[in-house]
Amino acid sequence: MKNMRGKSEEANQNESCMGLAGIDYLGIERVLKRGTGDILERQDRAILVHDRVSGALMLGCEDAEAGAELLERHMNGGRRLIMVSDHALGLAACQQYGFTGMLECYQTAWYGDSPCESDSLALKNAEESDLPMLTATYDLVSPEELRRIVKRRKLLLGHDRGNPVGFIGEHLEGSMGLLYVFPEYRRHGYAVALEKAMIARTLKEGFIPFGQVEKGNHASLALQKKIGMTVSDNLICWMWK
Repeated sequence: MKNMRGKSEEANQNESCMGLAGIDYLGIERVLKRGTGDILERQDRAILVHDRVSGALMLGCEDAEAGAELLERHMNGGRRLIMVSDHALGLAACQQYGFTGMLECYQTAWYGDSPCESDSLALKNAEESDLPMLTATYDLVSPEELRRIVKRRKLLLGHDRGNPVGFIGEHLEGSMGLLYVFPEYRRHGYAVALEKAMIARTLKEGFIPFGQVEKGNHASLALQKKIGMTVSDNLICWMWK
């Protein structure tokens, strides 16, 4: 679609996010760039976006007061999943709007060239037939979300010499996650190999690879730094009902 100036809709959406650049806003940048994010309102120092894939409301702001005003104008009973880039505002919004769950997390991102991938690790997209194994193994997201991720071909299974060693995927809003190595294959470098493979795949798709690590998860933070991911200084908040 072209506007009167001849710019594409995608170009205008990306332009609308300018001024709120940086690691804290990569989630918003992703949904706008892939064309699934709708800008609900934009101010000089705040932007509110709805992602049609995950259903998430995503608030990026450098001014907490402006961010709070955007939330007040657009919150309703149907908003069940929200990301807020400002940590203090996220904590306040969780209480104000009655969310029952919240995740305080650091944002991580890969800003380098494509990493070297393991020669021994064979990768394939998970299929519907893999869902019983996945749901029995991984319970940090719902079975329905896992099904949708698999349907979108966003979950990679890793095999070494024919043995399944683990998997990694992309959450519905675009962040890397769902990293799991089967117990008998841990401490052999498979977590690093799986994440590097996902980074390489994301780069090929034209996106900046990013993820989130829960506050206090020191082992995961150490892994991200070992891989070479940049870790944000600030915390962001995800909340849900």
